Amino acid sequence: MITRDLDSFGEVPGPDQGPMPKFRSLESRTALNPSKLPGLDFALNPYQGCGHDCVYCFAPAVLRIDRARWATDIGARLELPRLLAQELRSKQGVIGLGTVTDPYQPLEAHLKLTRKCLEELVKARSRVSLLTKSDLAVRDLDLLQRLPQAEIGLTITTADERNAKLFEPGAPSPRARLQALKEFSCAGMNTYVLIGPLLPSVTDADLEGFMTAIAESGTKRVMTDRLRLRPGLVQLFQERLSPSQNGLNEFMRGAEDQDRMSALDRRIEQCSKRYGLRYERAF
Repeated sequence: MITRDLDSFGEVPGPDQGPMPKFRSLESRTALNPSKLPGLDFALNPYQGCGHDCVYCFAPAVLRIDRARWATDIGARLELPRLLAQELRSKQGVIGLGTVTDPYQPLEAHLKLTRKCLEELVKARSRVSLLTKSDLAVRDLDLLQRLPQAEIGLTITTADERNAKLFEPGAPSPRARLQALKEFSCAGMNTYVLIGPLLPSVTDADLEGFMTAIAESGTKRVMTDRLRLRPGLVQLFQERLSPSQNGLNEFMRGAEDQDRMSALDRRIEQCSKRYGLRYERAF
């Protein structure tokens, strides 16, 4: 069933949030699922699908969901905050918020499911690792500051606004994400930048400028993740990206060249050291 109003939640979207995206209510039996990601014990994902519509997104392949529906048929787990409150009585460990979808995608501005989950996590004094592409996360700084050892990551694949719009059409601009990173860093939060996936001829179009912007945000850590050409992804790039607009042919040659990908990774590592940033590989 498509839900279009929030009367049952007692909250009204603000006038600057724009129209609320359509969504489906998903039934959930659990809130916290075991995670195999490094450093995480549990995964918490309030949504299924994502309005950021990133061309390279790995989640549809991992979850075996039709990629064409990923950004348009979004599900919301409305019961998640209640389930989470119950499970936190017995489950302890590091909780990854946003492991297969962005917890601060556009729908969150209206539903505030992530915020409601954070309220329960604060009560339980849980350890949380958050990853997002959205500056909307700054809205919840008051809660994140109350979490012990909270970690906040902002994914940024390029500082170039035009390329970001091509690869991540529904996500906030790199400029907005860097500003959010600065606000979190200034507030004393433990932050990092995930440069992932690495996009050859895009991420490194102005690598020095990109790394300078990251260093100036105040964060102290950079993490990289390589582009993985999952089934159907090459075709999607060809359909969604125009060769005449963004050098698709050059991009694809780089994506399929492991030596070039390794060289890009090393360049980021070297830049990180020059700027006093701790460098890590995600996997």
